[in-house]
Amino acid sequence: MRIITFVISISTAILFFSSLAKAQTQKLDNLAACAGVVIGNGAVDFYLGDEQSFDVAANIAYSAYLSEVFSGGYQQNDLQVADQILGGNVDKVINAHNSENFTADVYEEVVACYRALAKQLMEEAETIINNQSKWNELKNTSIETLKRMLRAG
Repeated sequence: MRIITFVISISTAILFFSSLAKAQTQKLDNLAACAGVVIGNGAVDFYLGDEQSFDVAANIAYSAYLSEVFSGGYQQNDLQVADQILGGNVDKVINAHNSENFTADVYEEVVACYRALAKQLMEEAETIINNQSKWNELKNTSIETLKRMLRAG
């Protein structure tokens, strides 16, 4: 009987931790998606000649996203998928603008993402303040790389 109880306890713990890990990666993925939407919207502003709006959007998006990346203890493959999600959503918003499909639904998604990122910034304010020096160079390099790509294309 004790072995069965032990096996059930271990199985329950494994299920709990795997669902917890899935919930954590879901949060990372959702933040990546919203960061991509906000950066994509900023890229549209950049194309329209408003580089400052792009800088602000990218700073907000990367600060919120990186606050989760650096505090979540994620596996490398989870971070790679999240980065792909972020990049895909940047492209999605730019493509919506370029194809004249920047609809009210896209606008509502942008607004919802700004709200989600603002919530993350407020919840992780202490983490951001305490660790910004660790990722500030990464954030600035990413923003400059994006601007270089936007200028080229």
